[in-house]
Amino acid sequence: MSSDHSHALQEYARIVREKNLLKLRLLSVDKQLVSAGGAWKSFLDETRLSVMEAMLALDEEGESYLLLMRKDCSV
Repeated sequence: MSSDHSHALQEYARIVREKNLLKLRLLSVDKQLVSAGGAWKSFLDETRLSVMEAMLALDEEGESYLLLMRKDCSV
C-alpha cells in the first residue's frame, strides 16, 4: 500500500467520523424542531441548514479521496 493510498484512507476515515457526528447533531436539531417556536425555531432551521451544508462539503471531500484510492488501486 502506497503512502498516498494510506493518507487518502486516513482522511476518508476522518471524513466518515465527522459526518457521523454531524448526523447526530442533525438528529438532535430535528428532535428540537418538533416543539420549537419563534426565534428558537428560526435558529434551529439555520443550524440545520448549516449542518446539512457541512455534510455536503464532507461528501465532496470524501469523493475526492475515494477517487485517489481508486486511482492508486488501478496502478
